[in-house]
Amino acid sequence: MTIRQFLKHTATILCAIVTILATMPKANAQLDIRLELSKSSYMVNEPIKATVYITNNAGREVTLSNQNGRPWLDFNISARGRGVTPSKPTKYGAVVIAVGKTVVRSVTLNSSYALNTMGNYMCQAYVQMPEAGRNGFVSNRVSFNVMKGRVVWNQRVGVPGAPDEIRGYELLTYSGNRSIELFAHVTSVNRNQEIATIPLGKIISFRKPTGTLDGANNMHALYQVKPDMFGHSCVTPSGIIQFTRYHKRGSGGDPRLTRFASGEVVVAGGVLYDPVAEEAQRKKVRNASERPPFIYN
Repeated sequence: MTIRQFLKHTATILCAIVTILATMPKANAQLDIRLELSKSSYMVNEPIKATVYITNNAGREVTLSNQNGRPWLDFNISARGRGVTPSKPTKYGAVVIAVGKTVVRSVTLNSSYALNTMGNYMCQAYVQMPEAGRNGFVSNRVSFNVMKGRVVWNQRVGVPGAPDEIRGYELLTYSGNRSIELFAHVTSVNRNQEIATIPLGKIISFRKPTGTLDGANNMHALYQVKPDMFGHSCVTPSGIIQFTRYHKRGSGGDPRLTRFASGEVVVAGGVLYDPVAEEAQRKKVRNASERPPFIYN
C-alpha cells in the first residue's frame, strides 16, 4: 500500500468515526443550558444582567422547582480562580418545560453575588433536575470584567424630611464596551451604602455631561446623545429615575440646564423632541415619486 493509499484509507476511517459519533445520542443532553450576558464589561455596581436559555431534550415534560431549600437555578462565578459565594440566597419560581421547548430566565447577578470588586470574572449557569441523585446541567462559560467609571460631576445633598441623611450624587462615564456610557450614581454618604447605579445610555464626547439640583434635591443630568440631540434625566435621592426627555439643539445653540428661583429645573435653548409628532410631520412630506404628472410644452 502506497503512502497516498494509506492516507486515503485513514481519512475514510476518520470520516466514518466522526459520522458515528455525530449520530450517537448524547447521554447528558437532556437539558441544554445556554448563558448570555448583556455585555462583556460593566462598571462597578452596575446591574449585571444574565439571560439563561433552557431547552428540554429529555423527551418528556420537565418541571424544575426548588428542592429542600436548594434553588433549581444557580450560578458558578469565579474571579482569579476563586469562587464568589452568594451574598444572599435566591429562590426562583417553578417552571414547566414542554418537550422540545425552550424557556428563558433573566437574572441580575449582583443582586445575589458581591461583584463590586474590580477584576475579571467567569460565570456558568447550573440547573438542578428535581429527581434525587440526578446530576445537574451546566451552561457555557461566559467571561466579563468589572471596572470603575470616571467622575464628571458630583454633589452632596441632604434628603428632604430626613435631616440625618446625606446623599452623594455622581455622573460617571465608562468606556469599556467600545462606546461611552453615562451612569447616575447615588450613595448614602453617612451610612456608606450604595443606593443605585443607573445606566442613562450611550453618549458622545463632544460636550461634557452636566448636572444640577432642583428644589427637592433631585439630580438633573444633561448629556449629548447625538450631534443635534441631548438627553435630560431626573434622579431622586432614593435612586429612582423620574424621567428622561430628549431635546434637539435650538437656534440659540446647545441646550443647557437652568434652575429658576422656585427650584424648578428646565432645559433652555433646546426644542423638546417628540418622536410621534416628528414622524407625523415626516409623513406629511410627500415623496418625489408621489408628485402628479405634469405636461411640459
